[in-house]
Amino acid sequence: MVSIILQYVLIAFLVVGIGYLVYLLKDKDVSIKDDYFGVAYILLDTLSNDEATPENAKNILRAISTAVNYVESNYKDEDNEIKEEKALKMAKEAINALNLQSSISDDSIRYVIRLAAALLPSKKSLE
Repeated sequence: MVSIILQYVLIAFLVVGIGYLVYLLKDKDVSIKDDYFGVAYILLDTLSNDEATPENAKNILRAISTAVNYVESNYKDEDNEIKEEKALKMAKEAINALNLQSSISDDSIRYVIRLAAALLPSKKSLE
């Protein structure tokens, strides 16, 4: 009997916790469907208010993804740290070409580079 009551109480806490999480996201005007793995929120948080649009986040993600694809295809035999530095340099140049007034930190770009590299197709499927 105590076990059943405890289970119901835990389920109630779970529902309240999820409801509170949704409340916090709505309070910050974060659209869950536009937030790619939480990355868009990280990128948009560093941009100024007039630049913080989902379209800019998509453009930034595309620029970083293009840089990662280029580095992975042309520097296959290099160490991952070297490839990350080259991708960071290329991604920063591509982001600068977007003419954004705000800057995005190197750490944020590195996180997205690592995600993009992890989401690349495996080497076996490329051969």
